[in-house]
Amino acid sequence: MFLVRSDAPWKSLKEFIDYAKKNPEMITVGNSGAGGGVHLVALAFERAAGVKFNHIPFSGGGPSVTALLGGHVNAFSVSPPEGIPQVQAEKFKIIALFADKRFDMFPDVPTVKEQGIDFAMGMWRGLIAPKGTPEDVIKKLHDAFKKGMDDPAFKDKAKDMSVKLSYMGPEDFGKLMARDHEFYGKLVKEIKK
Repeated sequence: MFLVRSDAPWKSLKEFIDYAKKNPEMITVGNSGAGGGVHLVALAFERAAGVKFNHIPFSGGGPSVTALLGGHVNAFSVSPPEGIPQVQAEKFKIIALFADKRFDMFPDVPTVKEQGIDFAMGMWRGLIAPKGTPEDVIKKLHDAFKKGMDDPAFKDKAKDMSVKLSYMGPEDFGKLMARDHEFYGKLVKEIKK
């Protein structure tokens, strides 16, 4: 998602995008590091929205939160846990929600797709092992992490942070990684042109 300060001049995603279209590269968008997940999602959104932002990398999510609080950037691209406390404290507002459906925690915040931009994208986390790791070791690792993911306390914590859990086994996760590798590789090459 993109967050802006609550006192930002844009009251809606439409106003934000309209300004960005009229003022290419004038909206500064912080992220937690160049080439990281939230930066790549922001680049993909930029393309879908037909705008050009000025991306400012920081050395993690914390410094980008601080930069937005201090007014040093106009917005920042973030995964949900890195901005929820400031949204709840009404210091930030969600200007673009990239999820495929609204967050339970913020039911009045529409997705970008609901606002006319055909875009939904998130970030995933997973566990990988070195090539050649024995199958029995893979199974033990898989089973242990799957058990942890199914733990009610873990599920509750994820819900509290607006993190959507979506389990994938080794084969499906491998396919997802390959698909995203191709997508982001192509995106980065095209943007460098």
